[in-house]
Parts: sequence; structure tokens; C-alpha cells
Amino acid sequence: MDTILANSWKDKKPGGYDVVVVGSGYGGAITAARLANAAVNPKLSVCILERGQEWPVGQFPDSLGDLLGSSYNPVLNPLGLYEFDLFPDIAVIKGSGLGGTSLVNANVAIRPEPDVFETWPSGLRQAAEIGETKPHSLWNYYKRAEETLDVSSHPTGSSLKKFQALKKRADQLGQPVETLPLAVNFRKEGVEVYKNNGKRIVKHKCIDCGDCVTGCNVGAKNTLYMNYLPLAKMGGAHIFTQTEVDYISQDTDGRWIIHATHRDNAIFSEEETFSARLVILAAGALGSPKVLLQSRERGLATSTVLGSRFSGNGDFFGLAYNSNQITDILGWGNHPADPIAKVVRAGPSIAGLVRYNERAAPSQRFVIEDLSIPRAYRDAAAAAFRLLQGTPAGIQDPLQAEQRVDNDLLGADPQGALNSSMLYLCMAQDDSGGTLSLDDFGNLQVHWPGAGAEAIFNQVNQECLAHAMVLGSSFIENPLWHVSPWKTLLTAHPLGGCPMGEDGSDGAVDHFGRVFQGNGAEVHAGLYVADGSIVRTALGVNPFLTISAFSERIADRIIVGM
Repeated sequence: MDTILANSWKDKKPGGYDVVVVGSGYGGAITAARLANAAVNPKLSVCILERGQEWPVGQFPDSLGDLLGSSYNPVLNPLGLYEFDLFPDIAVIKGSGLGGTSLVNANVAIRPEPDVFETWPSGLRQAAEIGETKPHSLWNYYKRAEETLDVSSHPTGSSLKKFQALKKRADQLGQPVETLPLAVNFRKEGVEVYKNNGKRIVKHKCIDCGDCVTGCNVGAKNTLYMNYLPLAKMGGAHIFTQTEVDYISQDTDGRWIIHATHRDNAIFSEEETFSARLVILAAGALGSPKVLLQSRERGLATSTVLGSRFSGNGDFFGLAYNSNQITDILGWGNHPADPIAKVVRAGPSIAGLVRYNERAAPSQRFVIEDLSIPRAYRDAAAAAFRLLQGTPAGIQDPLQAEQRVDNDLLGADPQGALNSSMLYLCMAQDDSGGTLSLDDFGNLQVHWPGAGAEAIFNQVNQECLAHAMVLGSSFIENPLWHVSPWKTLLTAHPLGGCPMGEDGSDGAVDHFGRVFQGNGAEVHAGLYVADGSIVRTALGVNPFLTISAFSERIADRIIVGM
């Protein structure tokens, strides 16, 4: 695999760094970029440690075989891009690589409703109550992230066929369909964002190929690889990939020691250590709690709340299969010669959103978004859904419906059942009742009995059924949730595990991400968490922009305190 941003191992500073950032997702990339470019004297030496490998544009898998070969496995393929963790109560899908989940998310850069923060620590609540123009307003940090991520809406998103299909049910309810703000480049072509030793990172315009969630091979998606990580690199940060942090400790002079495993490939690895004055854990909602739990087993003092308030952000999925209208959800990637590309305009992975129960309490609200099916999945999805068929939910012409199914026999067809379907991503407010712990082998476990039985999920499922009915389709429920005796949930947005709190009796970190030493208010000097694990409750909308705003705020606090 080619590398552009990653450093060679020989570049490692023998004397350690001022700052070591663990992880390169939104929390890690943002804090590293801001600290590496901070106007402080002396200049900070910053290092990013990323478990996965670098994925330059054009090298993402876009066939099923390549995708399966790029799936993460801690033993067989520890450098895999796509990670799927299945627990009895919830399954988690996420990305692993330089740029974290930004490499394989759907780019939706949406702000939550302000009252979501009403039960959060007072410092965060107060920041959310200040107007955006004020320097310490939480919304000012949202704006800063939006600008750096180059967020914009699809200029013709409302004309997409899947957007119009979403609108059918929304019109019944008298609700608008919102054209979503996305971290996608719709405007400028051929923008160079980084260049070094003849290697370049160039941003291109979106071609509506629908492959955002398997990795954008066009170079149109504003992942962290296109903005914050090049900023960090240009600020002098060292970036070491294929390096997984196991735990942290302190030496006698108070410096932090980061204990890690570096992998040359899936077979060969060696233990390494880094030292730093300041550590920012940004390994995600499963990664950062695991590092802290393993560190606690080795003597690090933490709050007993560590590992609590895990959430799936209320994620839920549904499928309206084989409807009476073409929806153009078939992705075709960076393959303009693909026959499907000539007739299907898939758009970005997600384009529109419908809100429900807007005037109710946050716990009763939810949203539904459209989803395209990437090129790598489309033939397998056509075969799988053809077998499942689902429950007829609307009025269909049986002969036409059967013809669409037959059209997919040799793979997904523009006139087939799959391209007349709608895949829905829904987000609600779950109770954030999951608990993370380590088993006897040191593996992370999620315990959340009854999570899928929360009443809000039945309501969301019924609304997905209503969408299917208005389209004249069959309805296929999420098999994990529908068939499993545990009503297993599926989430692409894991949150919590290191929740913010007023003190250690209420959270694992404070509102600036500083790690509590116990159940009181005392925090560890120089130890922070900045990622989705500090999100205290489900947000009810796509969370990455909130994580970005929190990380901007944490970086600002660190710099001001220097």
C-alpha cells in the first residue's frame, strides 16, 4: 500500500514527544492538527498513532472480494479497513485506517438540537447556551469544524430519485425532507490539498456514484485525509500507522508512557513505547475505553463510571424492497464506464432526512435518512434480498414485481428490484445504557440487556413500514433485530464509554475531556479523551460533527492552558 502522509518508523523521535494522539479519527486528527499548528513557544512536537494503515484515494475496495479481504480481524487481518463487532445486544460497524471512520462514513455533517445537551455537565451546557458569535460558544466550534471540513449541501440533491422516494411518505405527514449538509466536494475540481516528495493528495468533484461508505475512490469526500490530517502533517506532526496502543502508564517524572504494538503486516509485530508530556486518547467509542480499562488494570486511577453510558446513537435500519418506482440506489464507484453508471444517479450515500416528533422530548424524536448501496455490495444485496423478499406492505402489480426480481438474477440491474428499493438509516434516542468491560482474555465486551426492546425502536420500525407502504413495496426488517432473541441492534455510530460528567461520580472525563482520577473532581494532568466515547447521550442525528466540535473545543482549551 502506498503512503503519502504516514512517516517511516525511522522518523520516530528517540526523546519522545510533547503530545501523542492515539487514533486519527475526528477527535485525533482535529486535536493533532490544532496542536501541531498552535502558536506557542516552543513549538509542540506532535505524534499521531493509528492502528490501521493509510488508504490513499483510489485504493479503497470496490468489489465484494476486495471488500471481504479488507475486513478487519484482530488475528487474521489486523490492518483491515472495515470492522464489524458482534455482541449479543448490539453489533458495531466502523472503519480502521488513517482517518478513522471518516474513510467509510456517509459524510452527514448535521448539528443536533440544542436541548440534547440539557442533561450534560454544566460547563458544556453553558457553552451550548452561548450564541455562535461568542468565542467560547460550543456552536462556534461547530462552525470551525464545518469550515475546515468544507461542508455543503448537494446542489441538486432534491432531484435524486431516492430523495423523491423519501419525500412520498414525508408529504403524507406534511413534513419537509431536508437536503443534508455533507462533507463532500460538490464545487471545485482538482484542488491540491497536500504535496510532498512528488506525492499529492488532490480533491475532485462528486460524481454521484453512491460509494461513500466503502471509501471514496473519486477523491470527492472530505474525509480527514483531505483536511485535518494534511494540516497536522504540514504543522510538523509525525504520523505512524499500523501502531495499536495497548495501555498507558506514567513514569516517575510524570511523563506518560504509551505502550503499543507496531505491525509491519498481519504476521509480524513488535512492542514499542512512546513518551509524551500530554496524551490525547482518540481511538473511538470502543478503542479509548479499552485503553483506559487496560491501563486501570495496570494501576491507572480512573472513575468507576469508566465503561458506562455506551450508546448506539439510536441507530436502526429498514428496507423497502421492490417498490413501484425506480429509486437509483445502486452505487457504481469510480467506474464511469460501468453500464449502471450510464443510467443510475445514486448521489452521495445519504442525501435527505425526515424528522419525527420534533416538538416532543428528545427521547421521543427520531429521524429517517436514505441510503445508497455501494458497488461492492450491490450484487450480493440483490441476491440476499431476493431470498428474503419481506412482507408485502403496499399495492403492487404482481407480474411487474416478479419481473423486477427476475431482472436481478444475474446481478443488480437498473430495472431490477434492488434499484426500486429504499434502504433507511434511522436515528433515535436510546437510553445510553450499555456497559463496556474486559473479559478474562482482555477482549472488550458490551453488555446492554434489553437495548433492542426499547419502545422507540418499535415506533421507528413501524414508520419504516409506512415508508414501504407508500412506495408499494415489500418491507424487510433488520434481520439481527427481527430474528435474534436478544433483538440485537446494529449501529454505525457507537458513542459513550468515557462519558462526560460533572465529576468522577457522574462521568469518566470532564467537559474538556480531562480524565478523572477517581470519583471526585481531580483530573490527571495531561491526559485527555477526544472522540465519540465522551458523548454522554445519544444525539439522535449523525454524530461526527458534534465529535468534531468537541475536539476543536478540547484542543482550544489545551492551547489556552499552555
